[in-house]
Amino acid sequence: MKLGLWIQGARPKTLPLGLAPVIAAAMTMWQPVFEGVYGGSYDHKPCPVFDGRPNLDLASNYGRCLTSHGWYIAVTLLCAGVAVFLQIAANFANDYSDGVRGVDSGRDMRNASTSGAANITGGAAQAQVQAQSQQLSKESAASEGSQRSQAPSRLVASGVAPKKVLAAAGISAALACACGLAIIVLTGHWWLLALGVVCIVAGWFYVGGKHPYGYHGWGEISVFAFFGLIATCGTSYALSDTVPYVIIWVAVAQGLLAVAVLSVNNLRDVDEDAAHGKRTWMVRMGRSGGKKLTEMLIVVPALMLTAEFAMRHPWTAAAEKVDTACGWQYSSPSDSVGREVCDYSHVAYTQHLFVVTAAAFALSCIVCVAAAIYVHREKYRAALPLCALSSLALAFAFGTLHLL
Repeated sequence: MKLGLWIQGARPKTLPLGLAPVIAAAMTMWQPVFEGVYGGSYDHKPCPVFDGRPNLDLASNYGRCLTSHGWYIAVTLLCAGVAVFLQIAANFANDYSDGVRGVDSGRDMRNASTSGAANITGGAAQAQVQAQSQQLSKESAASEGSQRSQAPSRLVASGVAPKKVLAAAGISAALACACGLAIIVLTGHWWLLALGVVCIVAGWFYVGGKHPYGYHGWGEISVFAFFGLIATCGTSYALSDTVPYVIIWVAVAQGLLAVAVLSVNNLRDVDEDAAHGKRTWMVRMGRSGGKKLTEMLIVVPALMLTAEFAMRHPWTAAAEKVDTACGWQYSSPSDSVGREVCDYSHVAYTQHLFVVTAAAFALSCIVCVAAAIYVHREKYRAALPLCALSSLALAFAFGTLHLL
């Protein structure tokens, strides 16, 4: 069994959806944790590995062990591990469940490639027929009505034993559990174990079991909750014991983009889902209504970022940081005239961060608009990775904005 087959089965183009909420929360909470009352200063001692941080008490805990750079980064990486491994586990579980039901029939990876894998023993006539067939296939994929040809291949439909795919889902879930247990040890929040169990159960019953909720229009709500609210707010709470309003705002934006990715996928498969009894939002709304909703799901997060950008005033925040980097130096206490001294390394850092913030904002808007255009043109194969990439771009934009 080729490794590339399993990598494709993990659906790597959608994995930014798991990483983006963690990155957004970690970057957004960095400044309040290390420059605010939660951390006190950059010099406090590291937190203990076991039992987590002491309870937050603004009157007495200022400057005490509440976090450290190494601890913060370790928890962030573990949160990313939980999100990505759970997503991969869900992808394998979906492949298994849809495969054994026959929903993914025809999505054979062995026939997806038309290059060197084709038989060449049929002589010149067979090669000519094959070339014509390939050309027709390409034209069909580019045509407006070729939604089925844009669908990615699946493992079970490609002949992989369902038990092996199910085992891959179990291994991925186990890796997510290992990361989750490490987070519990580092934070002391044992109730996160229950949240992890809920995530695993939700991932399985999305299309697994006798009554999969993904077949009845609840998949979109589940994706919004787990890839938006839970992933973003959970990371924030693990890192800081708090979930401020800005994190909820970011979580909603990330959740909408996650639903947009699912909607693009379901728009592509709308006819086939309807034939197999999958009542997704796209099936219920129809192709025309589904396209409009998906375009809105892509554009609204960009508008939310724009609103946050306008309210945050990054240019003002950058100017204030530059001002605090400068001060007056006097040769003696009796001198009435001094000279201005600036920490130019801090000034350069602030200027560079402002440029990065502006670039991330522009990139996020461009990617979202491009994804919406592809959806409008029914180019779902191109739209899906762009939607996933937009969640990552949005995460960096929100994060750098709050680092200023």
